[in-house]
Amino acid sequence: MELFGFGPHLMVDGYDANPEKLRDAELVRRVLDELPEEMEMTKVLPPFVYSYGPEGEDGVTGVVIIAESHIAIHTFPKKRFLSIDIFSCKAFDMAQVLRKLTAVFEIGRYETYMINRGKEFPKDPELARKIVLGEREYLEARVS
Repeated sequence: MELFGFGPHLMVDGYDANPEKLRDAELVRRVLDELPEEMEMTKVLPPFVYSYGPEGEDGVTGVVIIAESHIAIHTFPKKRFLSIDIFSCKAFDMAQVLRKLTAVFEIGRYETYMINRGKEFPKDPELARKIVLGEREYLEARVS
């Protein structure tokens, strides 16, 4: 997939997922640990995972920082819901990621939202240089 701008931000809302899997902090940690390599991304730090509850809404929140940006998972077992964010400065196989997440958490149905972040972010260094030089010329003309 050809990208424009900085990169894709995939957001997934998963419904009717397996509540036991959503409560499993080790499973969330493992997914966050394995997913970057499967997506051909570079893990910068090990995943950080936090379990909360059981008072109120129990669940798990986890994040892994990748050189390309981050992956975050937030689970809500009592509601059988999870929210996932994957933001990267390079393209990845979204269908493959969705298949894995759906299988691992036994998601019944999901909604996805994908936006290209930084639509005006130039990937071409020469184009970026021309944009910066043009802005400098414009500012210098306005100031003088």
